[in-house]
Amino acid sequence: MFLVGLDIVGDKLMEINVFSPGGLGSAQKFEKVNFTHAVIQAMEAKTRYMSYYDRSFNNVDMAML
Repeated sequence: MFLVGLDIVGDKLMEINVFSPGGLGSAQKFEKVNFTHAVIQAMEAKTRYMSYYDRSFNNVDMAML
């Protein structure tokens, strides 16, 4: 999946949030970096790929683009 939230405690993966990757806002505050532009650019690029190849991609293919 392209944009998911991972809940990690220590060295354990606790949860994968595929419907609400809400940790992005917290990461922005913690790192003092605005990730919005990079995420939107990546999503737009993936949309262009779909349009260029005139097809829909499944989640695995989209994650690999």
